[in-house]
Amino acid sequence: VEALHKMDLTGLLFFAGVLLAVGALDTAGVLDNYAEMLVKLCAGRPVAITSLLGVSSAVVDNVPLVQASINMFGNKTPMDDPLWQLTALAAGTGGSILSVGSIAGVTLMTMEGVGYLWYCRRVSLWA
Repeated sequence: VEALHKMDLTGLLFFAGVLLAVGALDTAGVLDNYAEMLVKLCAGRPVAITSLLGVSSAVVDNVPLVQASINMFGNKTPMDDPLWQLTALAAGTGGSILSVGSIAGVTLMTMEGVGYLWYCRRVSLWA
């Protein structure tokens, strides 16, 4: 019970809300449309698809992005396909482009008082 008092409720609610939003987008068919658009736009090339997913990870947290990728490509792509390794890499690094793209960036802003523009000027280019 004491451990529950030390738990970061903000982070837990953040992940719960984002995963619920991904579930809603999946149910509404938005993720399927996005997946079809990515495949058409990139001509089915895994590197191009995951590059766009990585850039998307700058806006959306990387955990729900990977969950959305599983929902978008899970039925059509075998588990040993390079797409999954590239997705993990792109989501992990792309999430650092903007501070809102990862829970680590949000925590940095909250705990250290780092501003969004400060982060963009000093960190985004390195990501």
